[in-house]
Amino acid sequence: LRVDRDNAILWARAVLSDPSTVIILDTETTGLDISAEIVQISLITIDGACLFDSLAKPTQPIPPEASAIHHITDLDVAQAPSFDMIYDRLKALLEGKRVVIYNAGFDIQMLRQSGRHYHLPALTIKKTCCMEMYAQFIGDWSDYFHDYRWQSLPGGDHTARGDCLATLELIKMMASTSLSSESVTLQR
Repeated sequence: LRVDRDNAILWARAVLSDPSTVIILDTETTGLDISAEIVQISLITIDGACLFDSLAKPTQPIPPEASAIHHITDLDVAQAPSFDMIYDRLKALLEGKRVVIYNAGFDIQMLRQSGRHYHLPALTIKKTCCMEMYAQFIGDWSDYFHDYRWQSLPGGDHTARGDCLATLELIKMMASTSLSSESVTLQR
């Protein structure tokens, strides 16, 4: 467990040491199923600067259950660009970057699904999952899953930009934690 925690700390330090190529991404969606689409997407730098933040009008109504979580309604996205209208900008911003995402599997799937509605090619993204690294950092082992338990994003507010900023703060916290070899032991 100590080695895994140290590896998570080293990962966070590496992320913060690479400001020219690292981007943090988050999305909000119409739901969780195979037809769900993005309704909001944000990209920030590891300095916290916003590179992109936009609502996206889906091809389907936003279910009330989803709106109850992220507070984005059909009225909010009525004048927003559709995913195909922001696709080229996203592609240009993400190209050649290392993209850090909290729950990367979900957001990558939502990018693919949203693109499929417009017959767009899948974005090629070099991703890393902050949620998996944070689970490793926390070290709450699940015998059932034979892996670390996933944790909720501390400080997340269910807006794409807010969750990007919460992910950044989490990375900073992990990076500032001492490695086991850096810990000072008190001797009597």
